[in-house]
Amino acid sequence: MKVNDFQRLMRQWTALAPYNAGHVMRVSGAPDLERWRAALTVVLGSLGLTDPVPIELSTLELDQKIIEELNRPFVPGTVPLRSFILEDRHDSHLLGVIYDHWFADSPSLRALMHRVFVHYGGSDENLPPLRVAGDGDDPLERSGFGVHALMSCIRNYRRHRRAYRIHLCNPLDFTAGFFSTRFPGGAIDQIRAFAKKHGATVNDVFLATAFQALGKFMAKQRTSEPDPHARRDRVAIATAVDVKPFSAKNLDVFGSFVGYFTVVYERPEMRSLPELVGAIARETSASKSAARALEFTWSLRIARWIWDWSSRPRFKAQLFQKGLPLLAGVSNVNLTGSWADQEGITLSGRAMVLDYFRISPAGPLAPLVFTLTTIRDRLSLCTTYRTTAFSQNQAEQIATELMERLQHFE
Repeated sequence: MKVNDFQRLMRQWTALAPYNAGHVMRVSGAPDLERWRAALTVVLGSLGLTDPVPIELSTLELDQKIIEELNRPFVPGTVPLRSFILEDRHDSHLLGVIYDHWFADSPSLRALMHRVFVHYGGSDENLPPLRVAGDGDDPLERSGFGVHALMSCIRNYRRHRRAYRIHLCNPLDFTAGFFSTRFPGGAIDQIRAFAKKHGATVNDVFLATAFQALGKFMAKQRTSEPDPHARRDRVAIATAVDVKPFSAKNLDVFGSFVGYFTVVYERPEMRSLPELVGAIARETSASKSAARALEFTWSLRIARWIWDWSSRPRFKAQLFQKGLPLLAGVSNVNLTGSWADQEGITLSGRAMVLDYFRISPAGPLAPLVFTLTTIRDRLSLCTTYRTTAFSQNQAEQIATELMERLQHFE
């Protein structure tokens, strides 16, 4: 598999701590463990991965299982992917796949889950085969280091100079916490209508409400800062960008094509939601362009050079917090109308997808990550956080604030 600079940096991060992500789908009917194993074996085999991948039958609650998996590293030299099944209720079960994030991005995992589900259901649906990313798929090959890339790096660094840095009680403690919540039915329709009214995307609205929730939290935290004149009054949030359309020759490629851009605002809790949504929409429309989406790769390449320069674990653990301080990240996916949207449709009369949600890692960039997944009229929120940065009560408080703002627009 071709490994780009982003993957290489994430892979190096796993020397300090696991950087695991996950996908979970709720499937109708009782689980057939052997059939799931056979389906996963076939799909991974098509990628040239012939080593056996375990599927564990677990009795834990979902959130407990995810916490366990996020904090369990992969054994070096093995396939950085494993799976589990939870019996959710008599008429359905949960299939989860955990993977090291350097190994693949979310679109690649969704494509893999699609094929695994098709094989499990015994369907003869003719899907294009996945292929492993090669040299010609590297987005860096399309992002030469020029004046625009250099200016982007400098601009990002300067914008973050006044960004609030969350205090890490112990920078070398990488324990991840996790919890999942569900919005009331129909909430996503209200969010879509609000976004359309203000000429924005749903992701822009998610970013704006996250800014307000974190701004409110930061305002409380700043009162206890030892230096009230530090002027770290900005909130910085990263959001993911799928750069595969800008790089890979086709979309049936398995690998890591994840990018990001950051948005920084001063005291966002003091701005009205429509005003903030409008400002974010204007900024993100430019950031999502092909040229801007690929500029991030040079920031990561520079970060990797600095990372390699030092051998001290504490320096590496604090590199992003000090150089590019972020309070949170937002990852958003709409699966309505996709292969997972199987309402009323079964595969050979055996199974259908009832729900789907994703889990993002809290790693070197963001100590708190909100992962939102929409399928039909349902919206889920999975929250991952570093326990050395946030207590569970604090993370739940921020997530609750975000959800309330998304359900009660001003």
